[in-house]
Amino acid sequence: MKQWFRSSLQNQLTVFMLLAVFIPIFLLGIFSYITAVNLSKERTTLSGLSSLEQLETSLEFMVNDLNNMSIFLIGNQNIQQYLKENQVSVQQRRDIYGFISNLTLSKPYIANILIQPINHNEDISTYPILIGDEKGQTNSDHSDKWSSTRYFSKTSIESQEVIALERPIRSTDQYELIGYLSIILDQQFIEEQLESINFEWDGSVLLMNDVSILAGNHENLNSNYLLETIYPLVNAQEERNITTHTINEEKSTVLSISLSEVEWELVGIIPFKQFSSQNRYFLFLTVLAVGVAIILVLGFVLFFVKKVIGPLSTLSSALTNSDPGEGIKPLESHSEDEVGHLITSYNKLNNRILLLMEKIKENEANKRKVDLHALQAQINPHFLYNTLASIHWMALTSKEKGISQMVSSLSSFLRFSLNKGSEYCTVEQELAHLYNYVKIQEIRYPGVFRLLVEMPSDVKQLYILKLVFQPLIENSILHGFLPKEDEGGEIKVLGEWEHSQLHVTVSDNGVGMSQEKVEKLNQQFQLDMNEKEIVGEHYGLRNVNLRLLLHYGPSARFHISSRPHEGTTANFSIPLERR
Repeated sequence: MKQWFRSSLQNQLTVFMLLAVFIPIFLLGIFSYITAVNLSKERTTLSGLSSLEQLETSLEFMVNDLNNMSIFLIGNQNIQQYLKENQVSVQQRRDIYGFISNLTLSKPYIANILIQPINHNEDISTYPILIGDEKGQTNSDHSDKWSSTRYFSKTSIESQEVIALERPIRSTDQYELIGYLSIILDQQFIEEQLESINFEWDGSVLLMNDVSILAGNHENLNSNYLLETIYPLVNAQEERNITTHTINEEKSTVLSISLSEVEWELVGIIPFKQFSSQNRYFLFLTVLAVGVAIILVLGFVLFFVKKVIGPLSTLSSALTNSDPGEGIKPLESHSEDEVGHLITSYNKLNNRILLLMEKIKENEANKRKVDLHALQAQINPHFLYNTLASIHWMALTSKEKGISQMVSSLSSFLRFSLNKGSEYCTVEQELAHLYNYVKIQEIRYPGVFRLLVEMPSDVKQLYILKLVFQPLIENSILHGFLPKEDEGGEIKVLGEWEHSQLHVTVSDNGVGMSQEKVEKLNQQFQLDMNEKEIVGEHYGLRNVNLRLLLHYGPSARFHISSRPHEGTTANFSIPLERR
């Protein structure tokens, strides 16, 4: 992975851009999900609280109505007289009964009204209460406020669970306790009111006081566990209370509203699991949005990186794989930005390189011509001075026909050397030139050597670089035979024609050279290709070697072999041409 990352600028830019985009998208997705969950929880809380407030309005209306009714009943003169006097008429009881019956039937939430005197008069109720099984405990302090409890009541008509609101009745003149008023509420009516609450999510609604759960919209809500767990949470100073609590090992939001007139707590319980499905939906939408964003961003990043790095990659590949010797292909630019300017500059640089290469080739060709002319001029005067010195020596000693032959041979030699500036000649002309040179040297050094030439007749009309053989023969005479001061030296020129290549061997039986000197000379042949000027020992051989290299390439390089007192052999191979 590390190697892949470092291997390409495109890979690095892709990774950096993806990290720069993916990290904010990922963090934004987490933030969006958390925000959505909190908003969902807040919306659930507000919706539940709003529903409880609607129910509170209905219950407060009912409580206020009951409160006004109780005041009306307590202040009724017949009821006051019945509770104060021990002797009352039957008609008076009937009037009170008819009065409370009309009130009971006028309100759907009233199941019964009970008046209990403390002067040993009989109780008066709308419906006679046969059995009253108390499920809660009433207030014992007999304060003027309502006290409430839950009963299982059996009347002469039906049996049902009821909620009893009880308050003391005091005399209107001396304000002494004379009895109790109990208004029995219809339990079913209250529970219908609780069930009508419009929670956005399913939840539980309780109506409770400090001693019992008075009503609820679910079954089994009257457990002591709920009473002991929830009531301490909601029985606070605030009229509205919102808290989070674990109920039955389930985390829930608990909402409460206090009804101070009757000391009731209206409680809503919304388990977290009721809106966790909504949270899962939010999570699904968040993951989907982040996934789609990642796919889109990935596509845009790859497209952008390819758009920017593509031309750079093409340019890098062109720079890496280009070979000026084989020609440099221009690149196409489709933009005018910095990358486009870079490619344009690259094309201009290529054109400049091509022009410089052509100029260098032209200069090298001109330089080669100049060097060849200089090399040839370096060879011709060298022999010319020696020949003229010989003529001068012979003229001083005696006038003979040899002078005429030498001058004739010298004339032919010079005429061939100039050759109207041409660098090539036929093999036959090169050998004729060699014979003229040998005649001159035989006159100078009679009996010192003899020349044997074996050349295939097939190559005599083919063209060869001129002045190749003569320097080799000259080297054999000067360095192979003259130091011996003996006669009978022999020089052999052997040519072998094979597959358009002429293999030439020039050998002599002169004094030879040491192995160290041979190795040094062969090494010098290797170095002469890079020399600007041939100076020093054996410059004649080195000049010929350089000329062969310039015209025929490295395959034509000289190779010298020699042994002391046995002679020297020079080898080279060149291709011949037809013109």
